[in-house]
Amino acid sequence: MTKQDALSRDRGNQPLWVWIMVLTAHAGRCVYCDERQSETLEHEAPLASEAGRDIWWNLVPACDRCNGWKHKKSASEWAFDMKMHHAHPKVGFARHALPLQAVEGIKERIAQVQREIQGAARRTWFERHYGDVKTPRLRFEKHEEVERCRKKLQGYSYPPWESTEAGQSETTCMRILCCGYHQKDSTLEFVTLPKADRRDLERMAYARGLCTGDLIGALLKPALDEWRQSRPTEGNPQGGAKLPLSPQS
Repeated sequence: MTKQDALSRDRGNQPLWVWIMVLTAHAGRCVYCDERQSETLEHEAPLASEAGRDIWWNLVPACDRCNGWKHKKSASEWAFDMKMHHAHPKVGFARHALPLQAVEGIKERIAQVQREIQGAARRTWFERHYGDVKTPRLRFEKHEEVERCRKKLQGYSYPPWESTEAGQSETTCMRILCCGYHQKDSTLEFVTLPKADRRDLERMAYARGLCTGDLIGALLKPALDEWRQSRPTEGNPQGGAKLPLSPQS
């Protein structure tokens, strides 16, 4: 078996969390054309090259069209050929070419999306949330999981991996924006609010650096403390005594 055969043998067998982590980067758009929705894990350094590896840090989100057009070239080689094609269209440097404006932004977009994908907090969030989920066999099933994650992320006022952690864990997400209920002595509750109030609550939570659940808890605590102080107690029917009534009273 050649070195190239070894590199290509397991191509595409990335776990589900890598699929979701990569395809949700760059706002779910193809890093090359910056227009179409990302559909596949594209090797920025192709497996046909010496630097090519089928590993998450060499993957970028791409649409099927750009993935096919780029073929076995590196991103820089393909961008150069397309620039030459625009400068000398009759020579045939590239069989297919993106608009020149899109081509000129490829290098910067790749650098940006690689920083996004390689961010430790973001990567850990996807691995903690989807690392134990079985990877679907069919590609359209993987796309369905990616779409579900996109919709989930749209429900947060800011990326959940940027929120603070409620505690330390080697296996479980503890970010307060998405998994704050994992903190000790916490429970998960649901509230019913009109849409306008819900939006304002999310804005208020974002301004205070809290998840909505923690904000609701903080807002409720003064009311709960006041209620506790006003409860009737033994020896003081008006409330305020130190000895509380038993549940049977």
